Amino acid sequence: MMKNTIKSVIIAGSMFAASANANLITNSSFESDEGLTGSQWGLYDTIDGWYTSSGSKIEIQRNTVTNAQDGNQYVELDSHHADSNSSMSQDLFGLTVGQTYQLDFWYKARTNQPNDNGINVSWGPSPDISPFTYAFNVDGVAPMDWKLVTGFLTATAEDMTLTFSAVGRENTLGGFIDNVSLKAASVPEPASIALLGLGLLGLASRRRKQA
Repeated sequence: MMKNTIKSVIIAGSMFAASANANLITNSSFESDEGLTGSQWGLYDTIDGWYTSSGSKIEIQRNTVTNAQDGNQYVELDSHHADSNSSMSQDLFGLTVGQTYQLDFWYKARTNQPNDNGINVSWGPSPDISPFTYAFNVDGVAPMDWKLVTGFLTATAEDMTLTFSAVGRENTLGGFIDNVSLKAASVPEPASIALLGLGLLGLASRRRKQA
């Protein structure tokens, strides 16, 4: 009976941690079917999960200038046409107010010019996302490999909007983004939950013996 109970605690803890650490981003690697093949690129007002919130459009590249960090497609926000510095946003609903979320995404500079590849990350209550609330900035110059960028964002409302914006020269050449992840931070590891369960079971056993 004791062994079955311990096993249940471990399984339940693992399921809780996996659920709490699920990626909240829709179309995180921009792999939804946009009709691109080979090494094509295209401009879009909206893609699955994301919409253009300022500037021109979202530019999806399919292994065009570089290989994607994950899958075949990635985003460039200093996109084509006038007002090339663009912003893309995703609305997230049902968050826990006061909860800190870990944002991870992969970044790569396109040009070797300074102040040309910057990406701003903004985070604010949805749908009132104007003006954007600045969170942090990432920048770099080519040549460089894909770089993992991590930041921590706290939900001030149940519905929040995550925004990526191109900054720097508007010359249709800017930083790339791929493989975006947003997960609840500071969730106990399954092993920690299991150990807690074992400790509680041990305490209950000692109490029975004392009785």
